[in-house]
Amino acid sequence: MAPRNTEIARRKVAARAAAHGPVLPAMEPQAALDDRLGYWLRLAQMAAFEAFNEAMTPLDLTPGRLGALLLIESSPDIHQSTLAEALHVKPPNMAVLVARLEQDGLIRRVDDPANRRANMLRLTPTGRALLRRARKLEAELEVKLSAGLSSTERAALIAALRRIAERA
Repeated sequence: MAPRNTEIARRKVAARAAAHGPVLPAMEPQAALDDRLGYWLRLAQMAAFEAFNEAMTPLDLTPGRLGALLLIESSPDIHQSTLAEALHVKPPNMAVLVARLEQDGLIRRVDDPANRRANMLRLTPTGRALLRRARKLEAELEVKLSAGLSSTERAALIAALRRIAERA
């Protein structure tokens, strides 16, 4: 809860106590959630998305678009279905994402000579240039998100989140 809202809650408790006599000490509203993993994951996700959007909106990149570009760069000639699996995106949603990346001139589809029904994906020069700019912002974002964590804590956090995601 934001500090301002906490102060307002304290004032309300004090006003009730003045009007109706002493009351039990008020528990901070979020205290009931302090030991809930889902609560903290959600707050961390919100903070990460806000920071990502602030950094990447000027480049017209969303987490999905950036993830797709990074995977296409690291796996030239990746199939659209493989990309969908890697990003945990349903194939129809991946088709929309790939079409938009292609429309924006960031990737191109190439026929797979081994499978006429499949397309391989490659970055265009425009896509490579955008990714170069995005990498700098992404590195700054990673530093910002990791602020206050040692490298050991950061690695442990990533390992723990990976285990949670793999078991979901």
